[in-house]
Amino acid sequence: MNGEDRDLGMGRAISRRDFVSGVSVGVAGAALGLGPGAAAAARATPAGLETDAASVYPPLRSGLRGAHPGAFEAAHALRDGETPPTPIDLGESYDLVVVGGGLSGLAAAWFFRQKAGPSARILILDNHDDFGGHAKRNEFVYKGRKLVATGGSAYMVAPKSWTRDAIGMIDALGIDYRGGRSPSGTPPIARTLRPAVFFGKKTYGRDQLVTGGSLSRPTGEFLARTPLPPALQADILRLMTGTADYLPGLSVDEKIAKLRSISYRDYLLDVAKFSPEILFFTEGVWCLGNDMATAWFAFFRGKPGFAGLGLPMPYGSPESDEQEAADFQLPAGNSDIARLIVRALIPDALPAGSWQEVEGQRVNYATLDQPSSPTRIRLSSIVVSARHIGPAPHQFEPEGREVAVAYMHGGKAYAVRGKNVIMAGMNNMVPYICPEMPDAQKVALHTAVRAVNQQTNVLFRNWEAFAKLGVSGVSFPHSFYGAMRLGFPHAVQGLSPPQLPSDPILVGFPTAANSGIAANPTMVSELLAGGSIPPGTPMDDQFRAIRAGLLATPFETFERAVRTQAASALAGSGFDPARDILAITVNRWPHGFATGRNMLFDKIDPQDNISPTLIAKQSFGRIAIANSDASGVGIAQTAIDEAARAVRDLEPRTYGYYETF
Repeated sequence: MNGEDRDLGMGRAISRRDFVSGVSVGVAGAALGLGPGAAAAARATPAGLETDAASVYPPLRSGLRGAHPGAFEAAHALRDGETPPTPIDLGESYDLVVVGGGLSGLAAAWFFRQKAGPSARILILDNHDDFGGHAKRNEFVYKGRKLVATGGSAYMVAPKSWTRDAIGMIDALGIDYRGGRSPSGTPPIARTLRPAVFFGKKTYGRDQLVTGGSLSRPTGEFLARTPLPPALQADILRLMTGTADYLPGLSVDEKIAKLRSISYRDYLLDVAKFSPEILFFTEGVWCLGNDMATAWFAFFRGKPGFAGLGLPMPYGSPESDEQEAADFQLPAGNSDIARLIVRALIPDALPAGSWQEVEGQRVNYATLDQPSSPTRIRLSSIVVSARHIGPAPHQFEPEGREVAVAYMHGGKAYAVRGKNVIMAGMNNMVPYICPEMPDAQKVALHTAVRAVNQQTNVLFRNWEAFAKLGVSGVSFPHSFYGAMRLGFPHAVQGLSPPQLPSDPILVGFPTAANSGIAANPTMVSELLAGGSIPPGTPMDDQFRAIRAGLLATPFETFERAVRTQAASALAGSGFDPARDILAITVNRWPHGFATGRNMLFDKIDPQDNISPTLIAKQSFGRIAIANSDASGVGIAQTAIDEAARAVRDLEPRTYGYYETF
C-alpha cells in the first residue's frame, strides 16, 4: 500500500462487506439462503459500529448495495440465452404470485388482498436480499445512535395530487402527508452553515474551497473568489441570472416547438451561444445528460437559461415552488412506505403504531416467508420463467388455468404455481421470463430502458470539520461525485439525528448535485475506464454503456473517491479520512428510473397514436404487468397506480362484465 492510500484510510477498518463469487460472505449468506461457497473475508470494523446484525437485517449491510452481487447474475444469464436448470417443484400454489418486491410489487399484493380478502395466498419473489427495490433503506448504528437514509427513491412527489388508488393506500397505511414537505431536523447550530464549491488541482491547478455560495445561485462576488477564468465567470452568471430572450421573434407556441426539437446541450451552445465549459456547471437534467434531454424538458425541470423567453412554467413542473412545497419525504425516503406495506401484509413483521413510532424499529425478516402466513415474501429469488400450464392462453384467460413460476435461489432452481401472476420488475426482462407473449408486446416491453443512478451514504464519526469550515455541503465540478452533503433528518421515535458537531452523521455523496450518472461526465468517464460517449448518442445506448461500466466498477473505486474528495474539500479542518469515515454504502442502480420515450431519439409516427407503453402493459392470460415502466414515469405514485391497474386487469371477465375475486 502506498503512502497516499494509507493516508486516505484505504487499509483502515470500515464497515464494508466483501463478496465472493457474487455472494455476501459469512453467516449472512447462510442465514438468508444467498448461496453456498461464501468465505469470511470482511474487514474488521470500528469499535462501536454495529455490524453483526447485518447477517439477518439487510438495511445494515454496507458496501455495494442496490443491485448487489448475487441479485442479477441469473437474470443476465437468461438474457444471454443460457437455459436455467430444471426447477424443483415445491408443490406450493398461490392465488397470486408477484414477481418483484419493490413499491409496485408490494402495492400489487396490497391491492389484490383488498379485493380477494385477508385469506388470499400471496407470494412475492424478489431478486434482492431486501424488499423495496429502488425504495431502499440504509441504516447505521454507531455507539448506540441509529441513523437512517434513503438509498434510492427519496420522496413522495406532491401526494395531494395523487390518484384515488395511490392516496387511498397511503391513507390506509397511516402516512400523514397533508402538512406538505416534512419538517427539517437541522439543529440550530447547523443552520448557520452555508454551501461551498471545491475546485480540484487536477483541473484548476490548485485545490481551493470557496465557501458561502454555489454555482447554481451565484453572485458576482462569489464567482470572483473562484479560480474560474473571468469569461467563464461571466457565462455562469449570464446562465444562472440572465434574462435575455434567446429566441426573439418567435411566438410562445413556436418557442415551445423549438425547445421540443433540440437538446438542452444544443440550446446552450448553438442557440444561447454559451462556451462549451458551461456544460460542466449545468448538471444535466434529472437523470439525463444535457445531450439526452430536450430543451423543453430542461425548462420543465427548472434548469437555467430560459428566464427571458417569457414562457409560463408548465403545470406540474417538479421545480416550481408550489410543487416543491407539496412534496413529502419520510426519514428513509419511500423505503418507509415499503415497510408499512409489508406490515399491512404480514403484521408480525413490524410492531403496531404510527409510522413515527415504528421508524426506529427493525422489520423482523424471519417472519417474511412463513408457511403459516397468507402472504409470503421470498428474497434473493430471481425469477427466470413464468409460463401458463397447458396450451398458450388467450388474451383474457378464464379462471382455472395456473402459471408455473420458476426462480433461482441459492444456486438452485425452484418452481411454484399461481392462479394469477403480476410482473412487477422491469419491463425489459419480461420477454425473457414470459416467452409465450406476442412478439409485438415483447418489442414494446424492450423499449423500456431505464436510467442509471446511484446514491452513496457515508457515516462520518462527527461533523466538526464542516462546522469549523462553516459549510453544509460541497459541490465538486469535474469530479467523480458531484456533491457531498450533511444529512439532518427530522427526529422521530427510535432515531438519533445529530445535534452537536461531535455527533456522528450521515453524509450523502450523490452523482451530481441534482442529477443522475449520465449527467456527470467525469463519473461516466471513470465508469468507462477513461472512455467517453459522443454527444448525441441515443439515450438508450448511453444508458446501456454506463450500466455496463457501473456493474464492472469495484467498490474500491467509490471508496477512494469518497475519501479523496472529502479529504481534499475538508483540508485544514482537522478531518482525517482514515479515522473519521466509519462506513460506506454504495447504492448502485443500473436500472434506476423509468424514463419513458424520448422525442430526440425515438421515431414517432404521427399516424400511430398508440404508445409502446400501452402495448407493453397489456395483460396476457393470467399474467398482468405492473411497475413504473408501465407508465414511463419513475416516481412512487406511478408505481402504485400501475399496481392497482394490474390487479384490475386480472379480474375475471365473463359475458362482458367484471366479476369479483
